[in-house]
Amino acid sequence: MSTIRLSATKARNNFFELLNQVALGAQIIIEKDSKEVAILSPKNQQINWKALLKASTETHGIWKNAQFNSEDNPLRRKGSADFLGKWDEDLL
Repeated sequence: MSTIRLSATKARNNFFELLNQVALGAQIIIEKDSKEVAILSPKNQQINWKALLKASTETHGIWKNAQFNSEDNPLRRKGSADFLGKWDEDLL
């Protein structure tokens, strides 16, 4: 990860370019009166595996219990062409 140091004025004038640099993985240190006042860094993209496991455990079986009704399919209603509703025949 590269680090870029610049003044607050330059950061203000080039803000959108700095956001592009951060999106590519750079870290930006912004200084005002020769003191570090802010750091722009990429958002942490780590997956929270515990939360994912908890969510998948709580929703277990939700798709298995779903009911599919062929009458709700607008392609199978009276007046639709014969070939339009054939794609979901194996779901019944």
